Amino acid sequence: MKSTLSLAIAAVAAAVSVQAHAANYDANFTGTVYQTQGSAGSAVGATISGNFVLVGDPGTLAFFEIDGQFAPRGFDSTAVIVPALTDAIYQAQVSPVAKGGTLNETFALDLSSLTTWPSTDDASTLLADTNQLTTNLDTITNPLSAFPSTFGYYIATSSGNVIAAEYADLTSISVSMPEPTSLALLATSLLGFMMLRRRG
Repeated sequence: MKSTLSLAIAAVAAAVSVQAHAANYDANFTGTVYQTQGSAGSAVGATISGNFVLVGDPGTLAFFEIDGQFAPRGFDSTAVIVPALTDAIYQAQVSPVAKGGTLNETFALDLSSLTTWPSTDDASTLLADTNQLTTNLDTITNPLSAFPSTFGYYIATSSGNVIAAEYADLTSISVSMPEPTSLALLATSLLGFMMLRRRG
């Protein structure tokens, strides 16, 4: 029993250590639909929302959802500021050719800038750059907007027949990051519970 407890403690400590060193960015966003195809969930003009979780620097998408549609498990993901520094692209994609599936699915958010994104930012650190997201994000509601930020999803058969597609102009985005102290408290609580179970 003692060795089992020691192994469990080591596993929890390792998990907390990994989480503490890998930044997690939880992005929530809203927008107004401007185009739909197939059996899309909302009509043109509707307000919809989306969410993704980006893990690490540079980041890998662990989750992506738009208007109730979820990117399937096993997707390829990219998070990058394109060379011109005007767009940050967050994309989860499944190719039937690469994955052996029957559907081609793409979920994407394009954060466009009014001028350019700082060369010191990458697609991960931009999410934590609240000044840039407040003052330099190009949205459809900005009077200076030229190329507004957008997001959407595309789901089609392997032969290219669209099942559902929905595209929206971004109106807001908020990003949160879990506190390292929260992870430490979680680990402490779990270890305490395990000790009580051992004594029982």
